[in-house]
Amino acid sequence: MDHHPPYPVGLRLAGRPVVMVGAGHVAQRRVPALLAAGAVVTVVSPEATPSLEAMADAGELTWLRRRFVDADLDDAWYVVAATDDPVANAAISVAADVRRIFCARADDAAQATAWTAASGRHADAVVAVLSTDLDHRDPRRVASLRDDILESLREGVVGAPHFRGRTAGVVLVGGGPGAPELMTVAARKALMEADVVVADRLAPREVLGELPSTTELVDVAKSRGAGSPPRRRSTT
Repeated sequence: MDHHPPYPVGLRLAGRPVVMVGAGHVAQRRVPALLAAGAVVTVVSPEATPSLEAMADAGELTWLRRRFVDADLDDAWYVVAATDDPVANAAISVAADVRRIFCARADDAAQATAWTAASGRHADAVVAVLSTDLDHRDPRRVASLRDDILESLREGVVGAPHFRGRTAGVVLVGGGPGAPELMTVAARKALMEADVVVADRLAPREVLGELPSTTELVDVAKSRGAGSPPRRRSTT
């Protein structure tokens, strides 16, 4: 394999056959996501973890209780080689390559034609992080990056406004004692998605610096001795 960076893409697997070769803990982690994507999953392995066996008994997947043969890939759209034998995984990868099927390898991503991103869901978005350096992969770092991004989205640190299908309205956000870390997740999210933010000097001022540059800020702080608050607008 060459050292070009990966081309990130989403696979629509609903109703399409996917083959998981191996039924250990790696398969146990990856199969649920495939099932959630609507894939028709076939697991090929003489043995399986109790969880995968239970999924097969429940009819969620097909379990072929034997060793892999090349013909198992004939109708597949996607393949995961997840055995504990590197030689077997290499053979599965070759069989997939002959059939022009993308194959992920649990043991050696550098020799695979596809690999699984560290991913997570927030609202209607999926966050996926891939490592570009397959020769020196650091799965924990990639997973940590994913977790940091998801946490930032959930706490509203990263603005992700919905520009379509929004209903106009007003959200009142209490500033409390003014400490930004005491704001609720919903409050921070409302601020980051707002088109206009009206704030006075008692608001959590540090949060205002995190607003997107497109958000209009209306300052309604009262000056000493003033009978009504001045209205100073800024979009910077």
